[in-house]
Amino acid sequence: MFFLLLSALLFLQSSADGSIKTEESYWTLKPNVLVVNANVGEDVNVPLICGEAYEGENITWTRNGYENLDAQGNRIVVTVEGWMGGNYSCFSSEGSYLNHTLVLAQWTYRKFIKNTPEKGYIDCSSNNYGGSFKCDWKWDRNRNGHVAHIKATRPGGSNISCSLDSNGYVTCLDHDYCPYAEEVERINLTIYFRSSFVVESYNTKFYIMDIVRPDMVPISRINKTSIEVKYPHSWSTPSSYFPLTFQVKEIRCRKHDNCDCSKLNSQEIFFTQSQQLPVTKGMTVCVRARDEFCNSSWSDWNQ
Repeated sequence: MFFLLLSALLFLQSSADGSIKTEESYWTLKPNVLVVNANVGEDVNVPLICGEAYEGENITWTRNGYENLDAQGNRIVVTVEGWMGGNYSCFSSEGSYLNHTLVLAQWTYRKFIKNTPEKGYIDCSSNNYGGSFKCDWKWDRNRNGHVAHIKATRPGGSNISCSLDSNGYVTCLDHDYCPYAEEVERINLTIYFRSSFVVESYNTKFYIMDIVRPDMVPISRINKTSIEVKYPHSWSTPSSYFPLTFQVKEIRCRKHDNCDCSKLNSQEIFFTQSQQLPVTKGMTVCVRARDEFCNSSWSDWNQ
């Protein structure tokens, strides 16, 4: 009894000194992936298990596919030094692969992606009120990383699924979202980015109505003095329930130049809900749209 008490006291003292930490220093990100909360000069003991079915068997372990570990058996403890994580694999006595655990080290820095003044780290948007949204970011040019895990929830429970598109960015769908009901709780989105064996987490919270941004407005010519603008095909219907406001301006632009509608060299700017608009001969017309009832983002300009 005295030996057990002394061992516990020594363990607590070691943790308090910061030489080796164990309790509350690691957590499960997803199956087969552990994350260690480590700092420079700090070691963390992490217990690994090959699998419940391999209890009592002669199990060997490797790190990163080439480094053989001295520890053997179904359950071992590895020491993660600083940010030096690794991929730990276990094998049977015949050398057959059985399982693996990826150990990542999480730091508190923000080095993988850029923080932009307009959009922050993560920029999320939705082109309608269907419950889907997408999020993108700008990688730091000195980092080569990828998304390790995505977590999207609402307080009180939710059914939100997320995946990566062909460009490696995040797309999500809130299966319980109702466009005709008030959003009571924000979506809480956390994206974990990995580079080598280091992971960073970025979080953002939002309502769908705050990130709605219509696609570009289609424009067609009626005659020489008028045009017609239409709702984007991706926008929610009916338009009477989801009305858009159009911002229209005319600019002078040489015929063979690429007109920049974002510049302020406009002759006239006005807002309207009308879809048939008069135009001035010799002028380039620029149109964009946003939700009439929300102070959300404007669509890109069309001309």
